[in-house]
Amino acid sequence: MENYENQPVNTGDQGGLGTEVEHGSIGEESSQRLLPGDRKRPACSHCLERGVPCVYSLRRRKPGPPRGSTYERVSTRSRPPAHTSAEAQETVGQHQSRSAPSFVEPSGGASAIHHSAFAIDITLEQESHLIEHYFEIVQDANPIFSKSKFLQEYREDRCNKDLVSAIVIITAKLSGLPLLPDESDLNESIDRMLSSSLLEDDMVGDFPSLDQFRKACVLAFYEFHQFPGHQSWKRIGNLTRLGYRIGLDRLEGIRALYPDWRCLSLDEIQEWRSIWWCIYRLDTYSNLSAGTPFLVDPEFTNTSLILNSSASDPNPQELFLPAGLEDLWKLIPTIVANPETLMKNIHIISIAATRQAGLVARAFLCRRNSDIGTRLANTEKHLSTLLLALPQGWFNPRRNAFANESHEFYHGRSITVLHFLMTRFLLAIVGCGQEEGEAWFISWQKVLEICQDISATVAQWDNSFFVKVDPAISFIIFTALIFFDLHKKSATAASGLDGVSASDLRLAIEHQQNVLRLQLEQFAKFWMLPRLLCCMFICVQFLYKLAGYADLFLSIFRWIY
Repeated sequence: MENYENQPVNTGDQGGLGTEVEHGSIGEESSQRLLPGDRKRPACSHCLERGVPCVYSLRRRKPGPPRGSTYERVSTRSRPPAHTSAEAQETVGQHQSRSAPSFVEPSGGASAIHHSAFAIDITLEQESHLIEHYFEIVQDANPIFSKSKFLQEYREDRCNKDLVSAIVIITAKLSGLPLLPDESDLNESIDRMLSSSLLEDDMVGDFPSLDQFRKACVLAFYEFHQFPGHQSWKRIGNLTRLGYRIGLDRLEGIRALYPDWRCLSLDEIQEWRSIWWCIYRLDTYSNLSAGTPFLVDPEFTNTSLILNSSASDPNPQELFLPAGLEDLWKLIPTIVANPETLMKNIHIISIAATRQAGLVARAFLCRRNSDIGTRLANTEKHLSTLLLALPQGWFNPRRNAFANESHEFYHGRSITVLHFLMTRFLLAIVGCGQEEGEAWFISWQKVLEICQDISATVAQWDNSFFVKVDPAISFIIFTALIFFDLHKKSATAASGLDGVSASDLRLAIEHQQNVLRLQLEQFAKFWMLPRLLCCMFICVQFLYKLAGYADLFLSIFRWIY
């Protein structure tokens, strides 16, 4: 840990009040061990007792959030920040910092002062290869880094070592590279990392660094898809609440209030915005799949979408996500005008649309009041407007070779298409619950149509991209598989319709099911979540034989929400 020569730092409380704290009051040897110094010069008491030189750093702090603040892992329950006086510690305890934090930045390379507790025994060349490989296989699924900027900081040894270790270990596991003689060593590192790497334990003071937040996002993303369950759901919830606590949901407001935020460059603010929208995605995935209320409320969010600056527009207009679906389409022209961030923002838009459909479905199941029909109709109307505002050919299930569309862009676009199809699917299912007779039959047919569109999109997939895209689409594939199975069982109702026999329809559905199941099995080679969904699908087919069509439909209808 680096010390700073008597530089006052405002710790900042919720009301903007602060306490002056002097840094550089202990020797470097003591500070690295998180021992409080007695401020004596030329040598503090701890260095005298240990018989080591006592050196006070002359480096002054740099304002703004740290690029790679790193500290030895010591339980925050048992020790306050070592660089504060007793009076300051008491004040910090009384006034928790939310929006005007103090930032301490390490000097030199992080490796000189901190070593990760989770590092695996590999060479520096292997580590560098895995860091670069991460951006090839995971970054597009969880875009929280600027590749060029992060790699430059890594080469300059300015990255948090725990973050580097987390990236290296996860990449090694997903890529299957034989780096260690015993794979159990890698699994043990992952278990140790997930069991002890809680963001609150990494913090010194009340404000985590950017790299600590990044590590928390990487671990939350990995655990949700690799170890789905209560623990991963709780990790995402804790991360979301901490984001709220320090003000990531209102970045544009706190930038105007606090100097520590105001002095940041636009690129640095973009990195913090990326953290918030990562939390937004994880909150959506975890709560929509668990059937629980969302923690993030866009109505009270004052953090802009991600828009990069350019030579022609060094300060791009801030773009805010509206609370409802009716105004989402208005964002599309501005998003399309920024091609560098287009895919990231359309991804956020498609998730926002899915959230709105999930809210309609939840309201229908929880209340079933008379206004659900009106709400459903309005949501479908607003969704149609949004889909029409998207760029031409956005729903093309094939890659647009004539427009020189890259494979990366195509697969990113396909992910958003699946999100929009899931949005339509949820609304169609609510329609089935609302309608009767002929209207119900139309809604039920719409469900089949959407499942067919999902299968058509998945059928064009390049299998080299399975680990490069968001594995949360496994939920969408699994849902389509289930309802294909229901339609196959009830295909007699379509006999003679448009000259298509029930047996022909069942054969077509079976082919589309095979496409989806194979897609799910490809994802299962890398992620545990689709592996579990494959097992669940087999169980559902078995339960059908026991429970029959009607009971199974009711059970799946409840599960889907």
